[in-house]
Amino acid sequence: MYKKLIAVIFLTVVATGCSAPWDEEPAPSQTISFSKLPPDSDPAASQKAAQSFVRARAEDGSLYPLRDAIEHIFGDWEKGSDRAFIATSLDGAQATPENGKLIANAFANWRNSETGRGRVSVYGKDGNLLYAGDF
Repeated sequence: MYKKLIAVIFLTVVATGCSAPWDEEPAPSQTISFSKLPPDSDPAASQKAAQSFVRARAEDGSLYPLRDAIEHIFGDWEKGSDRAFIATSLDGAQATPENGKLIANAFANWRNSETGRGRVSVYGKDGNLLYAGDF
């Protein structure tokens, strides 16, 4: 019985040219994290957001050695989508998941999500994901 059902589904997918539901890529809004830094639509605004973040967290001793590396913060985290991307100039030995987590945690302390489900991703100089977490 099950073999016939699977065969019918397979033939329907092949015949209609539809992709199987398990082959579909998630929509960008459903993607949990991006392995590469997405494009920044407003670099001036995101640089200003990064400067505000660094100023607000000036007293955070754990962030102090990393603060100059924080270049841009963008995403719709201010508009309710609860998603933030932090671009840094961290490279080499400094581009670690631990440093990404320090930055993400400082961001979480600075901006708590209204829904409690915010997502922050921190990227190194090469645009690769260092750390992704919640805020």
